[in-house]
Amino acid sequence: VQEALQKKQEEQQQAKAQSAITDNAKAIFSSPYDIALGNPKGDVTIVEFFDYQCPFCRKSYPEMQAFVRKDGNLRWMMKDWPMFGPVSDRATMIALGAVKLGRYAEVNAAIMALPGRHLSVEQVDAAAKSAGVEAGDALDSFQKDYNSWTELVGKNIGEAYELGLMGTPGFVVGQDLFNGATPIADLSKAVARLRRG
Repeated sequence: VQEALQKKQEEQQQAKAQSAITDNAKAIFSSPYDIALGNPKGDVTIVEFFDYQCPFCRKSYPEMQAFVRKDGNLRWMMKDWPMFGPVSDRATMIALGAVKLGRYAEVNAAIMALPGRHLSVEQVDAAAKSAGVEAGDALDSFQKDYNSWTELVGKNIGEAYELGLMGTPGFVVGQDLFNGATPIADLSKAVARLRRG
C-alpha cells in the first residue's frame, strides 16, 4: 500500500511539473539573459538549476561537460539558484559578471572544479583569476547590469519553485523534470525521447 501511495504521489508531482513546464516553457528554455554552454544552436536544451556550492552539481559537472561535448548538438542552459549563503551569491555574481567579459564558460568551469563542500571567498576569487578574470572586474561588470542579473536570478528561483524542485541540481529536458542528482543515462534517454518526437 505504501509503495502504491508513493507511486501515486510521484505521478501527481510529475504531472504538476509537466503542466508548469508547459505553462512556463518560454521562460524556462529561452530568456535574453540565460547562459548556455555547449552548442548555442543545439536541437535539444538541457536546463540545469544549480548552486556553485552544491556537492551534487559539482560532482556531476565533468560528466555533464563530457556528455554535452560528445553529443555536439546539446544546448546546456545554466540557471543559477544560489541557496547556500553569501559565498554562493558571490560565485553567482562573479560568474554572471564574467558574461560581458567573454569568460563565463571558463569561470563557471573553474568554480565548479573547486574541491570541498563549503567554499571560501578566496577560493572563488582565485578560481575566477585562474580563468582569466579578476573578481573585482567581474563584480564591477555584474553591478553595471545589476537589475538585469538580479531579475534573472529571481526568475530562476521562481521557476524552480513553480516546477516543484526541492533543491539543486534540477534538470529539465523537454517535458521531463529530474529532481536531484540524475544519472547521465537518464538525461540521455530524455534527450533521445525528445528527438524522436
